[in-house]
Amino acid sequence: MAGGLLVVLAHPDDESLVGGTMARCVDEGAPVTMLCATRGEVGEIAPGTGATPETLGPYREQELRDACAVLGVADVRFLPYRDSGMAGTPENDDPRSLHQAPPDAVVGLIVRAIRELRPDAIVTWDETGGYGHPDHVKVHQCARAAFDAAADPAQDVGEGAPWRTPALYYGMIPIAAFESAMQEMGRRGLDLGEPPGDVDEMLRLDHRVPNCVIDVSAQYERKMRALAAHRTQVGSFGPLAKMPEDLQRSIFSREHLYRVQPPVADRAVLDAIFGVHG
Repeated sequence: MAGGLLVVLAHPDDESLVGGTMARCVDEGAPVTMLCATRGEVGEIAPGTGATPETLGPYREQELRDACAVLGVADVRFLPYRDSGMAGTPENDDPRSLHQAPPDAVVGLIVRAIRELRPDAIVTWDETGGYGHPDHVKVHQCARAAFDAAADPAQDVGEGAPWRTPALYYGMIPIAAFESAMQEMGRRGLDLGEPPGDVDEMLRLDHRVPNCVIDVSAQYERKMRALAAHRTQVGSFGPLAKMPEDLQRSIFSREHLYRVQPPVADRAVLDAIFGVHG
C-alpha cells in the first residue's frame, strides 16, 4: 500500500522519539514503515538480558520489532550498517559502521525505500541528531538528501519511479518539556539522579523550535510499553522510571516535530502530520 509514514532513524529505540505519532498513524489507517540504519551494536547492555557485546545487535533488532509490534507497525527494515558509537571511539573507525559508509550508498538505499513505499511523509533526525550522535547526524544528512534524490529522474538507483514525498519532518527531543518536568521535580523535592548522556552538550546545540505538535495522549500507554520493550537499554531510561506518572504524561503525551518541506508559515503550529496545511 502506497502512502503513509516512513520513519528513518539510526538505532533501535530512536523510534521512541515519535512512537506515539507512529501509533496514531496506524490508528488512523495509514501504513507506517520503520527504516533503521543500524542494529545498535554499541549500545549499553542491561544486566539480566542475556545479551553480550557479540550478540547485542540481534537482541536490539528484536527489541525494535517488539516495540513496533506494540505500536502496530509491522514493516520494520534495517540498512546494512553497524552502530558507530560516539565520536572519537574505536567503533567510529570500523569500516562496517554507518559513520564510515559512503554517503551516496546510504542515500541510494533510502531512495529505493522511498520510491517503493511512496510515503506521504518522512520523519528523520534533525541536523543536531538530538544530542550530536554521529549516526543520528549521518542519518539526517542522508535522509535529507534522499528526500530530494528520490524525486529526481536523473538519480538512478536501479529500481522504482521517482517520487516526491509531500512532507519532510524532523523529530525533536522535547527539551523544554523535560526542563519543566525537572523544575517540578525540584519543587516536589524529588531527585532523578544523574541523567543519561551529555545533557550539557545537548543544550549547547542549536535546536529548531518545533512547528508541529502531535497529541498522542490516546497512544500514551502503547508508547510507554514500546519504550519498555528496549530491555537492554533500560539504563538509558532509568531516570524516567523514577519520574511521577503525571510528569511522564506531561512529557510523552505530545510529540514535537519540525516540518521542513513544505515550509510552515511563521508562528504557525501544526497538529497533524499529513496534509500540506500551514
